[in-house]
Amino acid sequence: MNCNEIKDMLSLYMDDELNESEKLMVEKHIQSCDKCRKELEEYKDIKNLLQSLPEEEPPEGYCNRLHEKLLKEKSLKRTNRRWVKYGSIAAAFVLIFAVYAISNMGMGRGSKSENINYDMAATEAPQEDAGEPSPDYNQSDGRSAGKESTAIGYMSDEAKENSMLMTTAMPEKRKMKIIKTGTFVSQTENYDEFVNDLISKVSSLEGYIEENNTSVHNVHDNRELKYGNLKIRIPQEHFYEFVNYLEESSEVFNKNIKETDATKEYYEKDNRVKNLEIQEEHLRELFDKAQTVEETLLIENELRRVRTEIDSLNISLKDIDDRASMSTINLDIEEVLPTNFTLANKDSLWERSKEGFINTVNIIIEIGENLIISIISLAPILIPIIIVFIIVIFRIKKHRKNKL
Repeated sequence: MNCNEIKDMLSLYMDDELNESEKLMVEKHIQSCDKCRKELEEYKDIKNLLQSLPEEEPPEGYCNRLHEKLLKEKSLKRTNRRWVKYGSIAAAFVLIFAVYAISNMGMGRGSKSENINYDMAATEAPQEDAGEPSPDYNQSDGRSAGKESTAIGYMSDEAKENSMLMTTAMPEKRKMKIIKTGTFVSQTENYDEFVNDLISKVSSLEGYIEENNTSVHNVHDNRELKYGNLKIRIPQEHFYEFVNYLEESSEVFNKNIKETDATKEYYEKDNRVKNLEIQEEHLRELFDKAQTVEETLLIENELRRVRTEIDSLNISLKDIDDRASMSTINLDIEEVLPTNFTLANKDSLWERSKEGFINTVNIIIEIGENLIISIISLAPILIPIIIVFIIVIFRIKKHRKNKL
C-alpha cells in the first residue's frame, strides 16, 4: 500500500477500528516510512492535547437558542419544498390542459386528412382485387374515421407524456457492489515455472500480486521442494477466467469461492455521508453567525465530530469500491515430485514359486529364532515355574499311590 492509503487509515488505526490484517499492514508500513510515522506521532500529540483541554460549559440558554435556529431553518426549507411541490402539480395540470385544447382544435381537420388516406389506400390496392368494386367511403364515414384517428393520436401523445414523466420520476439504477473472493490449494511439479506463468497471466488480466511468500518445505535428492502463499488481486470481470486458468495449470485440491453483496451497506453509508455533509453545511452557517466564544467552541466541536464521521465513512466506501472492483484470491501452492509409473517384468512361474518357497522357509526360520530368543530371555522365570510344576505333579502321583 502507498503512503496516501496509509494516511487515510491512520485515524482509524488510532481509534482501534481496523481489523488485524489492516493493523499489521499499517504497522509494517510505519516501521519503514519515516514520513507516515512522523504524521502518526503528530496525530497522537494533537489527540493528547485535545484530551487535555478542559471541557467548556455552553452559556446559559445557548442550547435553546441553537434548537430554535435549527427549527426555523427546517420550517423555511419545508415551506419552500411545499411551494415547489404545489407549483409542479399546477404546471402539470396546465400542460395537460394545453395538450387537450390543441388536440380538440385539430379534430376538424381530421376528416379531410383521413379521406385522403382512404383514397390513397384504395389506389394502392393489390392487383388481384382490381376487378372487385372498391368500397364507397362517404363523407360521414370520413368524419367518423377522422375522429377515431384524432382520438388515437391524442391518447398516444398522453401515453408518451405519462411514460416520460414516469421515466423522470424513476430513481437512478444503482450499481451492484459484489465482492468476490476465492481460496485455492493446489500442487505443481515445477514451482518457479508455475509462479512465473502466473505472474504473466495476472499482468495480462490487469491485476497484481499483493503478497508473495515462498519457503522450502522439503528436500529430496538435493532438490528443494517449495511452498508458496500468494494474495492476488484480479479485476472483477476477469475473476472466473483466472479461476479456470488455475484449474487448468495446476492440480487444485481445495477450492472455495464466495460472493458478498455489499450494495445495501454501500448506499446506506453513501446516503449517510450526504446527510452529514448537509448537516456540516448548516453548522458552518451557524458558525459564521456565532456571536460569543462559547458558541463558536460548541459549533466547532460539533463540526469536528461530523467531519470525522464523514472521513470514516468515505474510507469505508473506498474500501468497498476497491474490493468490489478488484476481487481477491488467496492461493496456497505446493511443489511435489513427479510421479513415475513403470511396469516391472513378470518372472516365470518357476522363479516365482522358488521365491515364495524361500520366503516361507525364511519366515519359519525367523519365527524359530524369535521363539528360542524368547525362551532364553524368559529362562530365569520359566525354570522355577517348571521345577515347581514337576514337584507338584510328583506329589500328586505319590498321593494317589498311597491311597491305592
